[in-house]
Amino acid sequence: MPTVKSCLQCEKPLHGRSDKRFCSVACKNAWNAARRRNARSVTEQIDNILHRNREILAMLMGEKTTKMEVDRLVLDRAGFNFKYITGIYTNSQGKLYHYVYDFAWMEFSKQTVLIVRK
Repeated sequence: MPTVKSCLQCEKPLHGRSDKRFCSVACKNAWNAARRRNARSVTEQIDNILHRNREILAMLMGEKTTKMEVDRLVLDRAGFNFKYITGIYTNSQGKLYHYVYDFAWMEFSKQTVLIVRK
């Protein structure tokens, strides 16, 4: 006896084609809209982290400074998340810069970070 498949959205029994996934166009649209909302929420969270990182760097540097060294602990205490960046650049000396929009940071040591405004 074949098993009856159910709609992915409302879980009503499906009738018709064997590869059918939804009972109606409305259910299909609702399911896809929910998927898009979930995907958007993840990207919004990441974008919020990146913007927060940029705000922290901008606050520390002020408006006139283009380069400064700062203790890594200061960034940690401000809530800077080192895992989220918008790009990476390796200079001619092999130093690795991590970009956060128009700012870049490079680790000098475990305690010191160089911040540069591009």
